[in-house]
Amino acid sequence: MKKILFICTEGFDTPGPSNHLIGTLIEDLLEDGFQITLIQSCRQGIYDDIPDNLNDKLNFESISVNRKVINKSSFIKRYLEEGVYHFKAFLKWKKVKGVDAVFVQSCPTVMFSIILLKLFTRYPILYSIQDMWPGSAVSSGVLTNKWLALLFYKLQRITYSLSDVLTVISEDMKRKVIEQGGEEEKIHTIVNWFDDRSIHEVDWTENRFVNKYKLKRHMFYVQYAGTMGYVFDYKMVLKVAEKLKDWQDIEFHMIGEGSQKDKFRQEADKNFLDNIVFFPLEPQNMVSDVYSACSICLIPLIRGVIGNSVPSKAGLLMACKKTIVNSVDENSDYYKMFNDNGIGVSVSNRDPDSIAQAIVQLYENKEIRDVIAENGKRFGEKYYSRAENTIKFAEIFNQMIGGVE
Repeated sequence: MKKILFICTEGFDTPGPSNHLIGTLIEDLLEDGFQITLIQSCRQGIYDDIPDNLNDKLNFESISVNRKVINKSSFIKRYLEEGVYHFKAFLKWKKVKGVDAVFVQSCPTVMFSIILLKLFTRYPILYSIQDMWPGSAVSSGVLTNKWLALLFYKLQRITYSLSDVLTVISEDMKRKVIEQGGEEEKIHTIVNWFDDRSIHEVDWTENRFVNKYKLKRHMFYVQYAGTMGYVFDYKMVLKVAEKLKDWQDIEFHMIGEGSQKDKFRQEADKNFLDNIVFFPLEPQNMVSDVYSACSICLIPLIRGVIGNSVPSKAGLLMACKKTIVNSVDENSDYYKMFNDNGIGVSVSNRDPDSIAQAIVQLYENKEIRDVIAENGKRFGEKYYSRAENTIKFAEIFNQMIGGVE
């Protein structure tokens, strides 16, 4: 039986956009006959260490490493603490026997685990790139020191060279990795999928989120649900909400947490934008209900981030049969994909007027909205489903391991 070691910087106990991806990937690899050992962090204890779909699974073990909770504004402390985590994880995974290949989850300090793997093992390494470092931090303005950014780019280049396989989540990201020194023949594009076993449209009358907050059927809800971090363009939401504040039936729902949420809420209050309503993070089992509760979804990304990061919620929204409006770089494949395939509306993130106009057009034209949502659902099933994508990892691992049994 082929054994895969998963090294993840974040754990299932802490909410995160990659949790459902890691959980479903491990489950499908187990069903494909692999044995899995997971190394994960434990620091917030909001959720269980092991999700329900992995509880009591044969050939699966999870090893947790305790971590401290560091304020997100303390960049240096966070970086150092995360680096320490990799060494603590090393002390755990070096005792794991019979490993045939390693899956390493991306994070700013990923090079520590990859260098330790190269120094102490001969395991082939799959580096799963979800959010490019330092590219996303530079694009979002979090990392402004050019010399420090240059150092991190050089370290990332070393990380690419030491990895046997690189997986990226979009063609835009693939080009970025190649530009930054990644070898094209190593790179595989596998999009972030939705779980087609559990994610689906929930009828309004049965929707738990709708019932919990007593939402009104006649209202037009423009929703963003997810992390309100540095790549989330909350200023664009403020501009668009300001332009539409006289539309009494249009309301913006911002659901989740993140480093920018407090600033976002303060500026909304300061500008008397009562058409923006904030909601707390919902548990993972509420995903279908949350996304099904909107009229349309707005995904606002800051300029320059799209190649370094890609919204993971697109497939989820397609599965829930919702129309997506993207505020994104107009020269990206992601932008073109939605407009060219009629699966959503992409608008330049330099143009709040056009974003407001797109929202109004969808508000006034339910037929168009329904056609786009139906197109998206079919497109998602074909390209973004769990069934179509986790199998690609199994194929890659089999190629990496070769004849090992």
